[in-house]
Amino acid sequence: MSLTRANAESIVVQRVGKLMTLVGFATTIAGSNANLNDPIGHGIRELGYTVTDITSVSDADVAQVPVAKYDKFLDYCEYYTLINILGNFDEVDSRVGPRSEKLSQTIQLLENKIARKKSMMDLLYGIGYANLSSGYITNVFVEHN
Repeated sequence: MSLTRANAESIVVQRVGKLMTLVGFATTIAGSNANLNDPIGHGIRELGYTVTDITSVSDADVAQVPVAKYDKFLDYCEYYTLINILGNFDEVDSRVGPRSEKLSQTIQLLENKIARKKSMMDLLYGIGYANLSSGYITNVFVEHN
């Protein structure tokens, strides 16, 4: 059985659903969550596949991801969801009398989560590291009279 869009949404919502709610993103997992189109599509493209419509990623698009790359795909989806959450977070610190809310600390939390996720993906998947290969050259000299 191949991965479906609803499966991907379910995993992403399990991982970062509370943060999605914080910025007003939907946490539905029916396979049509508009807030997860970009992260899911981005995950598919990062693996080298294509999507038919970037504004409406389908089950057929997600089905291209082979079983061996599920974890990498879902990590990319989570990573780009966190980036979208950070981009949509617009709360600021507020103070009313003795009560204060330091909502800007959430920005730091998101930035730390994104950095940790990126670091983990770098280690697990070699992202950000160049593949280096080497060879050798042989010279054959021939002397003629």
